[in-house]
Amino acid sequence: MPPLPTPITQLSFPLDATRYYVLGQVEYYLSMQNMAQDLFLRKRMDSEGWISISLLATFNRVKQLTGGENVDLVREVLELSSAVEMHPSRESVRMYDWERYVLPPEVKDNGSSSTKTSSEMAASPVTPGDTSLEHEHEDGKEEDEEEDDVVFVLGGEAGYVDVRS
Repeated sequence: MPPLPTPITQLSFPLDATRYYVLGQVEYYLSMQNMAQDLFLRKRMDSEGWISISLLATFNRVKQLTGGENVDLVREVLELSSAVEMHPSRESVRMYDWERYVLPPEVKDNGSSSTKTSSEMAASPVTPGDTSLEHEHEDGKEEDEEEDDVVFVLGGEAGYVDVRS
């Protein structure tokens, strides 16, 4: 298991270990670093970037830290966070700069992805024989995922530099 992230929020008072690590974990899930690659969580944002706190409480890593689905504890630590905004209903949160990560409705509805992200893996139990590199097609057959070419684009006056290997 990877190490637990430390909170982004700097508090002027100590937290017990559970709250400290839950805060770090949920701030990581809602960070720009994670959201840039986490299609599972982005699909669950509403059109104004809000994500249900009860959803975050179901993620395996959070459940391990809280001893089960403890929505109240997750809500409590999110209220301390300087990295997220709490909805007035106290039922959902959103990251600052959320506009960059809201998906268009057609992607949310039709753009299903078989590739599991960090929060999706955290929300789903691990089963023996499960591999995240296999995709199931409509005909029910599984196929190994092909590796995509990675293109690095370096800024410059000449436009871009394509450094494919």
